[in-house]
Amino acid sequence: MAKTVLRVRLDGIAFYMNTETSSPGTGHRNRFRLFKTENYGRDKSGWIQVGSTAGQELLAIENESILLKACEKLFASKKPHRYDLHGAIRGKPGKWEGEAFPVRKSVQTMSSIEQ
Repeated sequence: MAKTVLRVRLDGIAFYMNTETSSPGTGHRNRFRLFKTENYGRDKSGWIQVGSTAGQELLAIENESILLKACEKLFASKKPHRYDLHGAIRGKPGKWEGEAFPVRKSVQTMSSIEQ
């Protein structure tokens, strides 16, 4: 389960770093994901994967302004992954709607309009 271990905010820009644990048998160390939001959280700029060494270096920084600059530099050094709309990937509603999966809002409003 992901856990937020770092938060830094200044003038509408915020960085959040979550842990991303790997399987114990793979030999990989723990990694981190660094998320960036702008416009007080309204605009999501994306996320990057951060290695354990770089993540520990960010966690060791005490000064918030230096930490923000370090996060910005690290974020700019990689190509960020974008946030995807996960609610739009389920396809058309079918007979299973409301049984195997929760009823979607669009289906609820359509059924209430038809009645």
